[in-house]
Amino acid sequence: MLAAARHRLHDLTLGALQRLPGHRVVWHGPRDRKRVALTFDDGPDELTPRYLDLLDRLGVPATFFLMGDLSEQRPAARAEYLRRGHQLGGHGYDHRRLTALDRGELREQLTRTARALGPVPQGRLWVRPPYGAMGPRELVAMLAAGHVVAMWSFDSHDHEARTPEQIVARCAPEHVSPGDVLLFHESQEVTLAALPRVVEGLRAAGYDLVTMADLVAT
Repeated sequence: MLAAARHRLHDLTLGALQRLPGHRVVWHGPRDRKRVALTFDDGPDELTPRYLDLLDRLGVPATFFLMGDLSEQRPAARAEYLRRGHQLGGHGYDHRRLTALDRGELREQLTRTARALGPVPQGRLWVRPPYGAMGPRELVAMLAAGHVVAMWSFDSHDHEARTPEQIVARCAPEHVSPGDVLLFHESQEVTLAALPRVVEGLRAAGYDLVTMADLVAT
């Protein structure tokens, strides 16, 4: 019974967060324009060059949420993302749930990640909490640090997919809505294989593909 009550409280908290005004907490873009954003979590890793080459060929700018420790291990990757026209955001230093940290650890995660990524062209660093785990305390900490909190409105479930066809079917245009922020993961071979067909289908349905920052820009 206690667990059920906690789940209800968590759902109510997320519902309240989704209703926050302004562009400091972003779940999706305007619903009246056929634009969507492709976003990728968990990089950089050994697949990063292939993702960047593929997105170049497809002509798609995307938003990448990077882990701080992996960014320190691959310092050249940061410049390469930016050189190719993509938006960078933070995804925690080592992918621990922010909700599981004490206040000092939470501040350290945000500070170390921001330091590892360095300055970004849009000024404020966009941050996506690992696992999407966020409550009022974590939200306040991210906003107080000057970040934009970047969530998503459409989950590709690519981390569960066994074949590219599963991802393509899940991300078919009839399942996507204008303004959606699509969640993918950079570490997935299956996602890499599915992306050309995902992009082709969305474009054929009249969607423009942009970064998250451009999705909400007026």
